[in-house]
Amino acid sequence: MVANMKDNNLIQYFLSKDFRKQVKYALAIFFGIILFTSICLRIFTRHNITYAVPDFRGLSLVQAKELAGDNNLRVQIMDSVYNQLYKRGTVVEQEPKGGVQVKKNRHIFLVMNAMNPEKVMMPNIVGVSLRQAIALLESNGLGAGHLRYVPDIATNNVLNQKYKGKEINPGTEIEKGSKVDLILGKSNYSESVEMPYLIGLSRHEAERQIAQAYLNLGAAIYDNSVQNSDDSLNAIVYKQKPEHETKRFIAMGSIADIWLTVDKDKIKTNSAEKDE
Repeated sequence: MVANMKDNNLIQYFLSKDFRKQVKYALAIFFGIILFTSICLRIFTRHNITYAVPDFRGLSLVQAKELAGDNNLRVQIMDSVYNQLYKRGTVVEQEPKGGVQVKKNRHIFLVMNAMNPEKVMMPNIVGVSLRQAIALLESNGLGAGHLRYVPDIATNNVLNQKYKGKEINPGTEIEKGSKVDLILGKSNYSESVEMPYLIGLSRHEAERQIAQAYLNLGAAIYDNSVQNSDDSLNAIVYKQKPEHETKRFIAMGSIADIWLTVDKDKIKTNSAEKDE
């Protein structure tokens, strides 16, 4: 009997207004603690507060530091290279890239263009074939420049190597990335070559293909889509002159002009017109 009365009293209590008030108070306190904790976490961790990383390329280190400070960020030099397309002492690469969202005081790592270009030794390429000469130059951080042909018993044999119009001796220090002009032999029985297909290649790749075909790069024309140095590095050939045609041959040492863009639609349009 007593147990039944206790059970009835407990049930009545659970159904009473006092119990409901206590539950409401407990829930209010519980959710209040959660809300307070969430606010504190937002304050201490700066949750959802991010900053867009600016594009530092082309800026000096002083300019980069000022821009980073204005955007609540920090910069740190990660490495240095030498790129002829950028002004010396300016930023050529960065990590993270421009536009990425990061937290306050995040370090942005910069690759700077060296004030003094790296020097390399000029190899001896006299007496080797043009293909061997190109490979030797590239392995030493150099490239083939203008090709000039003169009568000789051996076609495409390197007879002389020149830099800025003057003969350059093997072992001479030269700026990395420089172009070396080559004097090549040409017999009377081998005077024409096939024009390579250059569409879709970068300028560097196109220059290499032109040199390997025993031709010279003439004009390299960028369209309006190329706005800066970074665009010029990413631009690809959408037009060439002479055009590539099967079994069409031109004289060795001839000029090949290229047109470049970062607008890939031009590549598709030009290719479609060629197919027609």
